[in-house]
Amino acid sequence: MFESEQVEVLIVEADEAFRRNIAERLRIEGAVVVEAGNESEARDIAQNRDIDVLLLGGKGIVQSGLPLLRFIKEIFPSIEVILMTPSEHHSLYVSIEAMKMGAFDDLLIPFDIKTLLDRIHAARQHKKEKEEEM
Repeated sequence: MFESEQVEVLIVEADEAFRRNIAERLRIEGAVVVEAGNESEARDIAQNRDIDVLLLGGKGIVQSGLPLLRFIKEIFPSIEVILMTPSEHHSLYVSIEAMKMGAFDDLLIPFDIKTLLDRIHAARQHKKEKEEEM
């Protein structure tokens, strides 16, 4: 899906098995994927790579996700952020706050891989459009 356009995705997820599963699937689809298990790793990677889309997931999204989202949007406003929220931990408040901070989308886990691929593609297109306006 991503062969015609190079897309670099950073997956920030503490659940290693889930993170690796998503990463492998995205690599099969042609994305360049970088993985981080925590906020500190994610910040380092974002500062040293040309990330297009950041997939931000996990149960701890309230504690660590929103500060990371704020950091990313302040320092790297063109990076599009998609939240991956477990349905049992979903909070409308967190979703609204994330969107106010500039998140591109919020996907509830479990999600269909096609849905994820479509959202990543849309986020990449949105990033390209923003960069062309600058």
